[in-house]
Amino acid sequence: MMYHRYPLRSLIWDYLRAGAGFLIAAVPIAIGDPGMVFFVLLTTLALLFLGYGLRTLRQHLTAYEIRPDGIVSHGPFKRLQAWDAISGIHLRYYSTTRDKVRRDLKHGWLELKIASPAGKLRIDSEVQGFAMILDAVAKVAEERKIEVDETTAENLKAFRSAAVGTAAAGGND
Repeated sequence: MMYHRYPLRSLIWDYLRAGAGFLIAAVPIAIGDPGMVFFVLLTTLALLFLGYGLRTLRQHLTAYEIRPDGIVSHGPFKRLQAWDAISGIHLRYYSTTRDKVRRDLKHGWLELKIASPAGKLRIDSEVQGFAMILDAVAKVAEERKIEVDETTAENLKAFRSAAVGTAAAGGND
């Protein structure tokens, strides 16, 4: 059994942002009388940052497992996406630079969405072993002849090209 998780180093900044945002919004409420308008605004902000922190905690507690019958997310919301029930996959690239055409993980990240009647499972490229997960899902999609949109096809091609280049250079996932 091999579990794929979000490494703490990729989540630490999310935890810090959530904590700082929550404190910046909650402290004025706790120590002063901000008035009704600012109370509502600050409470809304505090709740948003609290939600962001809980989302980060959920990512931290979730592990993914590739099994013969499908991919399982273990954690607060356990879900099995059975291979034979997958109805679609979407692979999106999000750039952190102005050059939106480049599809390398040094300047952005990928998000894999796996759809089935059981719901959608989203996994981003920060997960350790993302290449293994993506490879397994892509193989199942090809075997089952699941049609993918043009963007997903381009991103799969770019990811595989980058993976081949990394393997040739002696790198790993």
